[in-house]
Amino acid sequence: MKIAITGAQSTGKSTLLDSIKRDDRRDGLLPEYVFIDELTRSIKGKGIVINENGDNLTQLLTNNTHIDNILLNNFVSDRCIIDSYVYTIWLHRNGKIDEWVLLYSYHLFLTLVGMYDRIYYLKPEFDVVADGVRSSSTSFRDEISNLFEEVINDHDIDVIKLTGSVQERTNQFYNHI
Repeated sequence: MKIAITGAQSTGKSTLLDSIKRDDRRDGLLPEYVFIDELTRSIKGKGIVINENGDNLTQLLTNNTHIDNILLNNFVSDRCIIDSYVYTIWLHRNGKIDEWVLLYSYHLFLTLVGMYDRIYYLKPEFDVVADGVRSSSTSFRDEISNLFEEVINDHDIDVIKLTGSVQERTNQFYNHI
């Protein structure tokens, strides 16, 4: 199965993925799965700008990483093509990237989004936590979160919404496998 956890920054995706990896149910339900950590940190590690300052190169790298990921057979991924498309929309609306990159992202989104077997969606329920990588701007997170809702609704994407504490979200995740 191809499983993704999606949502704006600082909604608990990485924390949830770590909890899923440590959970006792993993061996029985996800024995040979690859766990794909959040990709933005590796992009920033290459010296590429991210968050509100992303550019054409940022979004091309992000989009293309999702092509590589979707080719795997069994995985749980922190982020998916929805994330890449949403951030690309925001960056384009704010004059940070070119139209052709938005169009590329859109067509890639349309191609890949139906290939996921499960997409878990996390809305903002917690305060933004500054970690030196993700944006600490609450207004940016809110704008991104609104774009997630827009894209999910406009494209009628079947997502499973997870809420509550980390343990509650982990239980909900495993209940839907």
